[in-house]
Amino acid sequence: MNLVTGATGLLGSHVLIELTKRKLPVRAAYRSLQKKEVVKQLFFYYFNEQAEDKWALIEWVKVDLQDIDGLKELVKGCRFVYHCAALVSFFKADFESCIRLNRYVTANLVDLSNHYGVEHFCHVSSTAAIGGKEPLINEKSKWQEGAKHSGYGISKLMAEKEVWRGIEEGLKAVIVNPCVILGPAAPGSPSLQMLETARKGIKFYTSGANAVVDARDVAWVMVELIEKDIYSKRFLVVGPQQSFSALFSAFAESLGKKPPHIKAPKSLTLLFAAFHELWCHISGKREGLTIETARSSHEVLCYDCNKIQKELSFNHTPLNDMINNMLGGLAYIKQNKPS
Repeated sequence: MNLVTGATGLLGSHVLIELTKRKLPVRAAYRSLQKKEVVKQLFFYYFNEQAEDKWALIEWVKVDLQDIDGLKELVKGCRFVYHCAALVSFFKADFESCIRLNRYVTANLVDLSNHYGVEHFCHVSSTAAIGGKEPLINEKSKWQEGAKHSGYGISKLMAEKEVWRGIEEGLKAVIVNPCVILGPAAPGSPSLQMLETARKGIKFYTSGANAVVDARDVAWVMVELIEKDIYSKRFLVVGPQQSFSALFSAFAESLGKKPPHIKAPKSLTLLFAAFHELWCHISGKREGLTIETARSSHEVLCYDCNKIQKELSFNHTPLNDMINNMLGGLAYIKQNKPS
């Protein structure tokens, strides 16, 4: 039995799709029934008439991953674990929640996997947990103490350390570090924020650059790593390098919107982000620009993806194909939304 945590999230749902594509039984952890229904629509989007057969391979378990008793029942009897669940937030007010949900849940899951004899554990980390500002960041880039890391990045690094601890204690595990993941997902998913920003129309762009990757690609890599019994390693999983100007222009073109055309100074971006984050803290909302995302939007980050390319002959999906799949899946979900 394969266990997927965070099964209703963007990546978790695509891991379900990849596993059931291979006719493998899955136990899927979820909390929101509404998001579970969206995942079912994704199955019809990807599998058409085979969707019901694929869906029948999944055993859905509603559980709070912070509940240790529920976590025990979830892990018990599973051979393989794909740990996709995480809190993705760059708001400073969410730092403690990120530590609790990203580090401590991972620590408990690692301990239980060792206790119940899980054969292989695949942990989803992030490029935010990799240090280094060199021209080409790789898996060995050192975390820079004292540098301006995001709270989310710190929580994911601490979660990675729990996995390495588990490896020292005998757990067979592998870590993937994806960049910004694109794909269709339930409304409200953090991964859809850039698309929604482009949909509303955006005039400004920043000077930074980063990489994006298709959710299908990351899911394929994760399943391949376990099937090929690769462990005690860490892999960057990234797609095409894009300036934020080019990325938002590609989104705008696909949506029939005007591309951004005014370059925003870093000082102005940070000032706006500071006021916006303060307003979000007061209102309790968690959307839009933060100080941490504003700062990263002016950084140029480039990654060396040779390690995963050599290990699995991995080739990423082109940007336009990513966006088309994302828009196609979201349109299907909207059209087939339960009444």
